[in-house]
Amino acid sequence: MEKKVILVVFGLLLLGSAALFAGEPVKKDNIFKQTLAIEKRGFVNLVTCPGEVVYTFKSEKKAYPKVWPATYLPRLLMNSATRIGSSVYDIFLLPWYAPAMNDPTPLTRHFDMPDCVWKKE
Repeated sequence: MEKKVILVVFGLLLLGSAALFAGEPVKKDNIFKQTLAIEKRGFVNLVTCPGEVVYTFKSEKKAYPKVWPATYLPRLLMNSATRIGSSVYDIFLLPWYAPAMNDPTPLTRHFDMPDCVWKKE
């Protein structure tokens, strides 16, 4: 009985090892290319931030067809502040620690917003 239990436990441990060989390792980008991509995203967000006026209008009218006039201005201010904050974050702060932390996620993703104004959610 003891041998059967040991065999079952050993078999279960070996089942998990197959997943380790399932995927190919991800190739890391050059640190300079990653930094340049983050800087580019930040400058694009900063320049295209006025497009948030149209984007917020469309999304609010679609999400709240009856009360969108009441929700438009607060959402526009929040989205604009988030997008400007994310672009400043991308330009000045993120390139310094993103290569070390392996997390180049912009702030807009934490607020369920697309990376750029024209991208769909």
